[in-house]
Amino acid sequence: MQAEIVFVNGEVVTVDEAFSIQEGAAISGSRILMTGSTDEVMAFADKDTKVIDLKGRSLLPGFIDAHAHLELYGTNKLGVNCKDVTGIDDILSKLKVQADKTAEGEWIRGWGYNQNQLGRHLTKWDLDQVSTAHPIIVVRTCGHISCVNSMALDLAGLSNDSADPAGGRYVRNDGELTGVLLESAHMNLFMHAMYSEEEIRKGLALASDDFLKMGITSVHDAGGYGPSHIRSLHQSVLSKAVKQRVYALYGSLHESSEMVKKGIESGMMTGLGNEWFKIGPAKVFIDGSSSGPTARTREPYSSNPNDSGILYLNQEELNRSLRIAHELGWQITAHAIGDRAVEMMIETIECGLENSPVDDHRHRIEHAAMTPKDLLLRMRHSRIVPIPNPAFLYEFGDGYVHDYGERTQLIFPLNDFVEQGIPFAIGSDSPITDMNPLLGIYAAVTRRSKTGEVIGSGQEISVRDAIRAYTWAGAYASFEENDKGSIEKGKVADLVVLNESILTCDPERLKELTVDLTIIDGDSVYSKQKEGVT
Repeated sequence: MQAEIVFVNGEVVTVDEAFSIQEGAAISGSRILMTGSTDEVMAFADKDTKVIDLKGRSLLPGFIDAHAHLELYGTNKLGVNCKDVTGIDDILSKLKVQADKTAEGEWIRGWGYNQNQLGRHLTKWDLDQVSTAHPIIVVRTCGHISCVNSMALDLAGLSNDSADPAGGRYVRNDGELTGVLLESAHMNLFMHAMYSEEEIRKGLALASDDFLKMGITSVHDAGGYGPSHIRSLHQSVLSKAVKQRVYALYGSLHESSEMVKKGIESGMMTGLGNEWFKIGPAKVFIDGSSSGPTARTREPYSSNPNDSGILYLNQEELNRSLRIAHELGWQITAHAIGDRAVEMMIETIECGLENSPVDDHRHRIEHAAMTPKDLLLRMRHSRIVPIPNPAFLYEFGDGYVHDYGERTQLIFPLNDFVEQGIPFAIGSDSPITDMNPLLGIYAAVTRRSKTGEVIGSGQEISVRDAIRAYTWAGAYASFEENDKGSIEKGKVADLVVLNESILTCDPERLKELTVDLTIIDGDSVYSKQKEGVT
């Protein structure tokens, strides 16, 4: 069999069981033909074969982002970026520019603000300065908190007398709504500000293109705001507007338990679909965000002894929501950040397995940020797959020290996962953090925040372990490790070429590496440069 593409003179990081490193690899059609030395792979080339001289650069399996929100990332690109700002006045100026070109009565949507950088949350009084003729919502960088103006509150029928919703809170000042909405209060209001399906599909296409530039060939999509998300995502994959392979977590940011219930009633289940779009685990929300902070912790926050976060569900509700899914053969998972929320999900999985044993369930916990030793051992015993987000350490690590104190030493305990033999797959949780896998690898290896502080010394992992978590382990978490996640004969040709060697790069420079070429199913879907092609 002749190869259509061969890679030579490189650092081919196969991520096979032995983590072997080869010089070259050959592709035939959409599949890996073989790996080996340059001479060995060239034996499969003929005059029509495309030969790519890596010149020492790394060839890796395509990155698998095990937890990202394509819809949120894409629709954010349609809104106002409030992340890269100099202060509150800068945010208001950006929103005013958008308001001036938007018809009265239509929504102004912003995203990405962080009160820890601004000095305080936005308020309705701030946003009323922008416009009282447009409803305005600005979502915090975590995606769990927002601020809205007075018109938005009115549209949602909210007043100072409105009771806090289950799993959420309206922030008040002397009894008056400030416009700041926490957790389900935010999720409920955003349903009034929802993008249209046409806008969502446009955003998904934008997201896909940006993810390709980062070498991401598969995405475990963690959901959007409403039930139409799955339809829009599936249609976008079918039309190739989304070019990645998608494993769709079945849940939503708004009323996740109700969506899971409807999914079960529809007769669908984990694994339905094909290699391009597949239904993943049933997913619910247990608690809030790590940086808000609204994550539910066993002990109060170090920054506020009167607060230990928010729960969307109690233990009985969580068990009831996911028990039937487990019994019917679904993989199950939950958003769980704080140690109390992680403990609750472990208990749900333990109860499910005790009543209905399954050998290879691969039940997951999304984020699993705060996992102390006792929970770690229970996680190992029940063979749970955590999906941590080390890039959070880079973006939010300094705030963790303030909010969680000594508990920060065990936040995203990657080295403990490695030592305990717990397979974990890394997700970016984009757009909450940058989707760049090389930033995630950098954070996993160095544990450095933006200011350079090491967050959780002793929980660093090797570059090889970080690569495995971004490739093979992502495939394992979706039951697809026999078809992708490593560069081995017969597996799909989903590959990424970096601009230099990742294994010899100084760890402090890992986040500076870039992607030269992304290949999905044997086809080049992104190319930064053509040098090295002979």
